[in-house]
Amino acid sequence: MENGPARSNTEEFIESDGAAISPVAGAFFGRNSRMAKDRFHWMFPPEKDERVASLLEWIQSVSYGLGSFGLHKFLQTRERGALIVNADYRPSKSPNEPAFDWLTYPELQKTMDRTLQESVAFYDPSALVVVFVFLPSKSGNSLAIWRRKIAVPSSVRLAYQAQITQAIDSLRRDYPVYVDEYVVLAGLVFV
Repeated sequence: MENGPARSNTEEFIESDGAAISPVAGAFFGRNSRMAKDRFHWMFPPEKDERVASLLEWIQSVSYGLGSFGLHKFLQTRERGALIVNADYRPSKSPNEPAFDWLTYPELQKTMDRTLQESVAFYDPSALVVVFVFLPSKSGNSLAIWRRKIAVPSSVRLAYQAQITQAIDSLRRDYPVYVDEYVVLAGLVFV
């Protein structure tokens, strides 16, 4: 990944249109019938893999533009969401740069992962952009994942204040978190 000048234009970021997620859809959305805790691994040190470490560094270096890009995705969908990037995927049209996808809260609910959902359910989309970086296992059945929160530049917030207010006012008030864990108490099972 090339470390070029910091970006400020939201159109300079590449979107994968789902191509970066599709190879690991089973791990991401539980289509392989494994529990979320067995599919998502949150505690791996990012320094263990150069692709992840360099991608996280790059995200930080372009945070101003990425904050603007994430705000625009929120305004387009009018739904809380997160930018998702696969550390192991590069689009053929731009092999030196990562490609992002925007997953909305309803899409993240399908993962059944508590951390993914809570990260997006309880943030202010006018002030922050949540970015998840993931690295699939060799089998594609699980993935290591890291979270970063990027500030939306205040100049961008001010420029889009009317649209932000409308989008925030249209958000639902309740964000249920769906998990695939079971709780057993005194012989009773609660789902």
